[in-house]
Amino acid sequence: MFKLCSAVLISAAIALIPAGAEAGISKYLHRSKAKTETKPSKVQAKQIARVERDVQRLESILAGVKTSAKLSDKSWKQVANEADTLANRIYANVKSATAEKHPLRAAEELRTHVKNMKKEVEQKDYRNTRRHAERALNVAARLDEWAG
Repeated sequence: MFKLCSAVLISAAIALIPAGAEAGISKYLHRSKAKTETKPSKVQAKQIARVERDVQRLESILAGVKTSAKLSDKSWKQVANEADTLANRIYANVKSATAEKHPLRAAEELRTHVKNMKKEVEQKDYRNTRRHAERALNVAARLDEWAG
């Protein structure tokens, strides 16, 4: 008899709860995913700042390569090596900072163009080196926009 009375009392209480009160309680019980996704953690923010800094350095190098009239063979190799190092670091930082497809693809594309640029420097084909630098500069601008 006690069980029957308890069941009736609980079902009556549930039936009499106003609709607004139920919604008010549920908002405290469930965490919103939107809040956690919009605010990056401190580690992600630092890595995005590193990406931005490295991309800006790489952009200045690529712009110099694209427009410079004459460089020695040694200078070409140093510039290509530094650009390759920066592109690899940018890719690693983007990969660890975010899981978004567009920045990852852009970082991978940037790294590919810089590697091709480095190959052309080794073959002493500076016309194609400038072409790859121009393509890499366009991709770097997209990454700079994402990071900034």
